[in-house]
Amino acid sequence: MLRVVSNQDLDREEEDKRRDMELAERQATPLLQGLTHHMKTAFDAAKEAKRPIEERMLTSLRQRNGEYDPDKLADIQEFGGSDIFMMITETKCRAAESWIRDILLEEDAGPPWDISSTPLPELPPEVEGDINERIAEKVMQMIQDEGESPSQQAIKELRQVAVEEIRAEMVHEAMNRIEGMKLKIKDQFAQGGWVEAFGEFITDLATFPSAFVKGPVVRRQRMLEWGKDENGKTKAIAGERLAPEFERVDPFRIYPEPGISRLDDGYLFEHHRLSRSDLSELIGVPAYDEDAIRAVLDDGAAVTWFVDEGVEREKEELEGNHTPFSKPADMYDALEFWGKISGKMLIEWGMTTKEVPDDAKEYDANVWIVGNYVIKAVLNYDPLGKKPYTKTSFIKSPGSFWGKSIPEMIADIQSVCNAAARAIVNNMGIASGPQISVNLDRIPANEDITDMHPWKIWQTVNDPMASSSKAIDFFQPDSNVSELMGIYDKFSALADDHSGIPAYIHGNTDVSGAGRTSSGLSMLMGAAGKGIRQVVSHIDADIVKPTVQRQFVYNMRYDEDESIKGDAEVVARGATYLAVRETTDARRLEFLTATANEIDMEIIGVEGRAEILGHVAKGLKMPLGNIVPSREKRGVMGRQAAKAQAEAPAELDPAGNPAGGQEGNLVSNKDTGQA
Repeated sequence: MLRVVSNQDLDREEEDKRRDMELAERQATPLLQGLTHHMKTAFDAAKEAKRPIEERMLTSLRQRNGEYDPDKLADIQEFGGSDIFMMITETKCRAAESWIRDILLEEDAGPPWDISSTPLPELPPEVEGDINERIAEKVMQMIQDEGESPSQQAIKELRQVAVEEIRAEMVHEAMNRIEGMKLKIKDQFAQGGWVEAFGEFITDLATFPSAFVKGPVVRRQRMLEWGKDENGKTKAIAGERLAPEFERVDPFRIYPEPGISRLDDGYLFEHHRLSRSDLSELIGVPAYDEDAIRAVLDDGAAVTWFVDEGVEREKEELEGNHTPFSKPADMYDALEFWGKISGKMLIEWGMTTKEVPDDAKEYDANVWIVGNYVIKAVLNYDPLGKKPYTKTSFIKSPGSFWGKSIPEMIADIQSVCNAAARAIVNNMGIASGPQISVNLDRIPANEDITDMHPWKIWQTVNDPMASSSKAIDFFQPDSNVSELMGIYDKFSALADDHSGIPAYIHGNTDVSGAGRTSSGLSMLMGAAGKGIRQVVSHIDADIVKPTVQRQFVYNMRYDEDESIKGDAEVVARGATYLAVRETTDARRLEFLTATANEIDMEIIGVEGRAEILGHVAKGLKMPLGNIVPSREKRGVMGRQAAKAQAEAPAELDPAGNPAGGQEGNLVSNKDTGQA
């Protein structure tokens, strides 16, 4: 039998062979070989330096999950008794997360960032002609009105007026551009997963020494588009686009250069766990090697030299990801590198002097490795060479890349509380009933001393020593629960001070002293807010502002809409909002009470009073629509009241005149002899 192959199949096979050969040659170039060797050397150093941090993170994760470290658990089990774990750390972490989310992700407050135009825009050279035209028009008008040319001083003043007018127009135009840019970024954040990534980042912030957010990163997005079928009916069409996205980066997956304290000080690695779908989505994305990605997919799962199976397995167990060793779907381990590479190395690896003009300089690069393939190797697209990552810590450690987390701050307190709780449970069990002392010399050999039941008859024998001691004696062990509870209460209260998260923040109503009154509790919460305000300041400066700034720069460089582009600055306002909110609600209530009098009501009117009530109800999270009617509804209500008053019969005084009318006043004046 002969195999018949069409010309089209032959052409396809030849094309596949040609692409495979080109890929093999490309992967074997000195550039990619040198990059791979450089990355392996750099990653080994970063991985070794991170081992103590991984132990800290695993310990923090166990502590939050309510699990003992393996060595500690073995000691407890060897001693016997209870292995209870009090979830103080989880409570504090959860309360901190809720507190931060209330500040930064509150819907009524808007996003925790803003964009504002520069206060005094510079006049570009091209507006000089507009200034001269305006001056000429005004000079001609003055000549027509006054019949003579204006003086030099008058022309100077006219120029100043023209400059101020143009500057005001530029400010107004800049504000319109800024509003357009803000709406654009809000839409990109909504579609790019900013809120989800930021929420997960907050959980990491409370749990681990540092937390990370990545973005904007251009990726392929699937979306629904709407079109018409042959019958003119609306139908859904699956579409794709390249758009910026944001994501939380697992702290276990980040490997910084040893010894650095900031992200942009040195190189950085990120370990990715990619499914086949994740990897295939990179096909067609600019700067990725499509042939290399297809070759990786053809080879199957790629688990490479940088995966630490021990840490991975324990981490997934603690996170509740009980993944079997034999997985039905292929997973791919990818290593992403961001950092500087010397120009001399790039030239030695095969790049031209046009691509690398100065071999003495350091060039920022981004490289991806999956298995044995380099699927991406480009220079950093950021104009300033910054990495698309942001990071901060709940408590910063100056000079260190990694900070401190809530579990680490209260680790000793958690340990003491656990010890007290175990002792309480053990003591409760021992003291829950009487203990029994048995004189074996007076018990027959076949008697089962563990068999206890009411009305049991014990057989005893004479003591060989002729003593009068009892064969069986009952005694009650002492209970130390009260003392142990005092220790537990004392140390659990210290957790409030060490973590900066007071118990009344997460709903504990057992507050003594000033906390028993509403004003006193407000003062305590204000004092506690100073600690969380510092954390929010870290988030503002290290996460929110850099991320929005990068998205702003991305739009300025790549967006085709010129109407949203202009000189502006990004402002993070999370800490500012917290400081203002602490006093605003109380001041509004005070103002509402102070203006509840006839004199002020004549000034502010019903509309003003309604606006004040609306702001107070909104600040107190009350259903605003059910309490204060809208402006339109108030207008309808006012017109209905006026109409009803006009149609009501007039009240008459005893003389038959309208009460308070003009005629009554005239009669009164006549009687008194007044005009």
